[in-house]
Amino acid sequence: MNTIQTEPTIQQGLNEVVMNKVQRMIDGKAVGVQATMERLINEGKMAQDYIAPIGVNLKAQDHEPVITFTGDNHLTMNMPDGQFTMHDNAIGQMADRMDIPQRYLRQLASGEPWAIALAAYLLNQHSDWTQRSRVLVRTVGTQVRGILSDSYRRLNSVEILTAFVQEAAGQGAVISDAYMNDTKVWAETILPTPITVPTKNNGDVIIFAGARFSTSDYGDGAVDMRAFLLNGACLNGMVRESVMKQVHLGSKLPDNLALSQQTYELDTKTTVSAVKDLTKGLFSKDNLMAKAVEIQGASEVEVDFDRELKRLTSNGGLLKQEGKEVEKILMRNNPDDGVQGGATLWKLTQAITAHARELTPERSRELHELSGQLLNRVRVNA
Repeated sequence: MNTIQTEPTIQQGLNEVVMNKVQRMIDGKAVGVQATMERLINEGKMAQDYIAPIGVNLKAQDHEPVITFTGDNHLTMNMPDGQFTMHDNAIGQMADRMDIPQRYLRQLASGEPWAIALAAYLLNQHSDWTQRSRVLVRTVGTQVRGILSDSYRRLNSVEILTAFVQEAAGQGAVISDAYMNDTKVWAETILPTPITVPTKNNGDVIIFAGARFSTSDYGDGAVDMRAFLLNGACLNGMVRESVMKQVHLGSKLPDNLALSQQTYELDTKTTVSAVKDLTKGLFSKDNLMAKAVEIQGASEVEVDFDRELKRLTSNGGLLKQEGKEVEKILMRNNPDDGVQGGATLWKLTQAITAHARELTPERSRELHELSGQLLNRVRVNA
């Protein structure tokens, strides 16, 4: 196995060019990073939790549900605390609880007025014949973002993300990107000094190593941390397997959520501690070397691109159009896409992440995970 090289190296001039390129990327992302942090804080202040019953008491004579639904221009949830429009994420969660096909209900709720009215009718009908149970309803302003288990562990995402960023900074890392949508937040950090990884079949790969954090306050994913790799030549991102996939489940919440404040603070404190420890581990020298060795191993695994892309598009990992775009990138064989050298597993991962640059922030990160999963095969072939 070749030796992993770090600064200073005989490629110091090339590394300086790459470092400048990455710095420009970081500078360009700075506004988005700041906006992400501000949105997380602001929406945290607007968020409100309710414990509410759905369904009815089937043994009672009056089958009167506490929560009802109406549909006009928006699907609306009517609770004793007021009327709330429903986010697509909450609609899918409600569909699961009411045994309604999730995709069907979401399509109705996003359709014409008649379709929205039908979605409300279906929910009311199912609610009339569903055994009553308690749920945690999470709102932001007048919108329901999540309908969750009454055992959902409430965590302070601002504190947890701040702990991740601070610990990464303590290891010498900087935030390279961050993004937040209605239901989930991500943040990527990297060490500003590149690692040059000489490979057998794909030339020298210049990597900026780091860590990615993600979480959702609305049931759209667990608290998650992964090793993050940024290819300096093309700015392709990739993440490896999760080192922390903490599901938000604990003991049942009381009807008066104020009584769970102490649990909320203790659960957050415990998660903050775990995030700090795991962040430190992701930036350790041993972990960075292990990721470099994985890259070298992936460069030694020869693959049939046609067969691999057929497999990835048939099992749902890639959409068919995405597979075609990845194939085009492989055929161009452009080092600016991180694609060069022989037909290897590493080259395939870089073609996938090169295409990810053209996709939405959410889908891009999904492909970062997909490409990282491919490196699991290195363990078998190393």
